[in-house]
Amino acid sequence: MRDENGRSVGFVRLPAAADLCPATKGLANDLCPCQHWGYMIKGRMRRDATRRRRAGAQVEMSTQSSYDSSSTPVDERRVLAEAIVLGAGTAGLAAAAALRHVGVEAIVLEQADQVGASWRTRYDGLRLNTPGWMSTQPGYRASRRRYGEYPSRDAWIQYLEDYAAHHRIDIRFGTQVRRVAPTDGGWRVDTDGGDLDARFVVIATGYDREPNLPDWPGREDFTGELIHSSAYRNAKPYRGRDVLVVGPNITGSEVAHFLSRGGAGRVRVSCRTPPNVMRRKYLGVPVQLNGVALQHVPLPVADEIIWFGQRLFFGDLDRYGLPRSPLGVATTLRRRQRGPVFDDGFIAGVKAGRIEIVAAVDGFDGPDVLLAGGIRIQPDAVIAATGYRRGLEGLVGHLGVLDEDGIPFVSGANQCPSAPGLFFNGYRTELSGQLRLMRPDARAIARAASRQRPSSTRHWTVPGGVVSQSVQRRP
Repeated sequence: MRDENGRSVGFVRLPAAADLCPATKGLANDLCPCQHWGYMIKGRMRRDATRRRRAGAQVEMSTQSSYDSSSTPVDERRVLAEAIVLGAGTAGLAAAAALRHVGVEAIVLEQADQVGASWRTRYDGLRLNTPGWMSTQPGYRASRRRYGEYPSRDAWIQYLEDYAAHHRIDIRFGTQVRRVAPTDGGWRVDTDGGDLDARFVVIATGYDREPNLPDWPGREDFTGELIHSSAYRNAKPYRGRDVLVVGPNITGSEVAHFLSRGGAGRVRVSCRTPPNVMRRKYLGVPVQLNGVALQHVPLPVADEIIWFGQRLFFGDLDRYGLPRSPLGVATTLRRRQRGPVFDDGFIAGVKAGRIEIVAAVDGFDGPDVLLAGGIRIQPDAVIAATGYRRGLEGLVGHLGVLDEDGIPFVSGANQCPSAPGLFFNGYRTELSGQLRLMRPDARAIARAASRQRPSSTRHWTVPGGVVSQSVQRRP
């Protein structure tokens, strides 16, 4: 869009969906710093291309946006930057830094008053399941010396603070976003402080955003303590108490382990589906590196290889109430987006009798917890490690960009045909680790945004006057 003097102002219309390039070139450089993994990188790129074609086909069949973008023009008074990133967690900060690196000015909107808000609410003993060097985001390394080999919760929060400061990311804290809607040539973000317009929007509000507490029968009348695992911090309040942990997966297994070592009188874990269990390292090698290789083999083969490792390191767990899971690690991750348990003492606690495995929870009846098979128990406290929801329906559910589970159809550089210029980061799950995937996806988003810009010089109108910014494109 140009004024009467021929100067570029505001936004121009985005290219048509058919012109958007879905490929993520240059991904190989983000896979692993070890050059000898090159032979797997080629296979990875071929597999990614196939996955994107399939995702594209799904998107074409998805519900198209009911909005008429041509009826909502851009209000240049609301433009603060060319891109708006929602969320100041790992994925959001990575996307903002990558965009800044290619010359696309971006601001980050964060509901909380600090970066990494979701990490700050997790339990004290949390640490990453992926090594710091594999979790590093674009432009700032998570060194082992400063943050640890497997960073703790507090170390990772420190990394995010250092990351934001290093890249000088513009973050608007205390900003609640209600909805994202298309405009003529961009997007409008509805916040509690008013509407903001931008050419690009990146959704990075977190994979584990909203606690999911099942609506068990009789839950409201339970006379004991019932919390979601998101409210658990440490074992101190549960010393000497009888505690039931619901769900033996990543969080549930760690919480049960901390309780058993922290003085709880009795620890039981309710299990409906037996978990897949892995170690953080096999023969001194992080399992995520093995996961990169296993991404290229059929799911049943990957499942059997990982199952062999589980039996090798943990033995037969059937007699402890943990038979083989009906779905292997690779299949569970693909179908249910659920990772394996990374054992940090849970299995040893089960074998030693400090942790008991019981049947699935069917409901509550006063002080009783009803288990499958008609069993009743009376724990003092119940901690539900029952997972999280993405919570994106209110933001972008009306755009036809989410599947039935509320997970975006696309990620990285890919964009839904009904929503060009809308990107997602942090919603992919693979054997190689979720944090690792945020790095290449952030860079892919930045490259796609850079390609879709109409010119190398832009003038934006911001509150208080016109700011002219010259942007040099990077090759």
